Amino acid sequence: METSAVSTRHSARTRQQPLSLAEEQAASALSQLEQRDVAAALRLSLQSSWESDEEEGDDVAEADEEEEEEEEEEKEEQPAAEEKQGGWSTQLHDIEVPLPRLRRLQNRPPPADTTPLQLLQYFLPQQLMEEFAQHTNDAAPHGWRPTTAAELYAFLGAHIYMGIDLLPRTEMYWSETWSHPFITSTFSRDRFKQLLRFFRVVAAPVAAAPRNPLPHVRALAEKLNHSFAAHFTPTEHLTLDESMCAYKGRAANKQYIPSKPHKWGYKIYCLASENYLLHFEVYEGKEEDPSESGATYDTVMRMVQPYQNQQLVLFTDNWFTSPTLAVALAQRGIRLCGSVTRRRKGMPAIPKEQVKALRRGEWLQRQKGETTVAVWKDQRTMWVLYNHCSPEETASLERWSEAGNKISIGCPRAIRDYFYGARSVDVINQLHYNYLIGRKSRRCWPRLAWWLLDMCIVNAFKLWSVGQDHVSQLDFREQLMLQLMEQLPHEQRPHRESALPHAAHALARDHYSVLSQSRGDCRQCSQRPDGRVTTFYICNECKVHLCVGDCFSAHHQRV
Repeated sequence: METSAVSTRHSARTRQQPLSLAEEQAASALSQLEQRDVAAALRLSLQSSWESDEEEGDDVAEADEEEEEEEEEEKEEQPAAEEKQGGWSTQLHDIEVPLPRLRRLQNRPPPADTTPLQLLQYFLPQQLMEEFAQHTNDAAPHGWRPTTAAELYAFLGAHIYMGIDLLPRTEMYWSETWSHPFITSTFSRDRFKQLLRFFRVVAAPVAAAPRNPLPHVRALAEKLNHSFAAHFTPTEHLTLDESMCAYKGRAANKQYIPSKPHKWGYKIYCLASENYLLHFEVYEGKEEDPSESGATYDTVMRMVQPYQNQQLVLFTDNWFTSPTLAVALAQRGIRLCGSVTRRRKGMPAIPKEQVKALRRGEWLQRQKGETTVAVWKDQRTMWVLYNHCSPEETASLERWSEAGNKISIGCPRAIRDYFYGARSVDVINQLHYNYLIGRKSRRCWPRLAWWLLDMCIVNAFKLWSVGQDHVSQLDFREQLMLQLMEQLPHEQRPHRESALPHAAHALARDHYSVLSQSRGDCRQCSQRPDGRVTTFYICNECKVHLCVGDCFSAHHQRV
């Protein structure tokens, strides 16, 4: 049993023949070649996958970088696009400003022997005063003593005196209490009041409205505009501003401007240079057919028309200044510098947050072509529009600190130029109202006529002050007043008969109380039955003792 099992087990096994050495070496070499080929194939496949992954990664990285750059450019261009609304930009550039073309560099001072009266006669010559006299005589009633140019010169001199020494009522200059011999020796009270009533500067208008003052002064205004411009050469700086001729009566063109020192009156557009009035226009009311740019734009163009193509600089306030005006003036050879409101049409849209963030002495600017808007912070924010200088030029201004000390604050040059260049009309107004001439009247036109005459005096003062330092308008008016009053001949002055001195004056000169060395009975009190009174005082002339006061007065009433 066991023998059969073992034999069966041994018969189930397969016996393999051993391999030779050559066959083993060939199989080993074949397996190595196969392994090498498989490794090379695997290496090639991996290399191709790595290259494709790198290319895809590079493409993604480049796309991401391009997207980031575009986003950054968009972020940078977004505020620039906002700033360039309307063409305004934060990128400032220099501009070329042509030099002014002046007829002569400066006005020459008058000759040393020139008198204030001769300077005034540049604007109010003898011929013009004779026309005034003729118009005054025509307006006066029958039986009137005709006036002359000499008397009207003296009449103007009397008004200059009254402007210096002002009294509330005209009659007070002839009263015993307030008597002014300078006036009373030249005019009688009645003659002066007659001249006030009938004085005229133009021919009586035929059909003038009762409350319209312009027909009564229009001809004189045209003559003065011509003579003002003929006797003064402006410097490179012009100033355009509004002036007020104070009047509170009834008039069709009376205006109310709350920002002015004199809020009620006639509004007058004034063009000045170096405190000299070159041209003026009385505001007549709303224009019926203004241009597309507006009535204010038309007014500026009319005022500066004689000074075009001279490359002068015009200073204006925010009533006139606008980007449209700056461009139009530049095309006509005039540069502009003026304060402006941020709501004006064509202004850059500067965020309020940027303006509020400015501290004192800081500013920001926007430029469009040759026009620049500067926003400068002092105690308050100031907006100035200009094209007369480069926006890159800077300067400084002396201002008051909160402690009450003067400090220097930086600013664009245009701000400083505006501070010092826009004052001429304001100075003229100050000179006018310091010594205001003319008396109050219910009629609407005399106040305007006296404003015109006083502008002649102010301009004459400017001509007189050329080449002088620390001049006084009061001294000039005093000299002019004396020279005007001398024009009236003595035979036309009031004459009074000589009168004997009043008895009371002689009594007061000789009889007065003095202190004596001895006491005596009062001459007046001793006559009373209730007893006597003694005193040390005696009358200097009568040499009798008299009590000071009632006794002295009662005794001399009998004398």
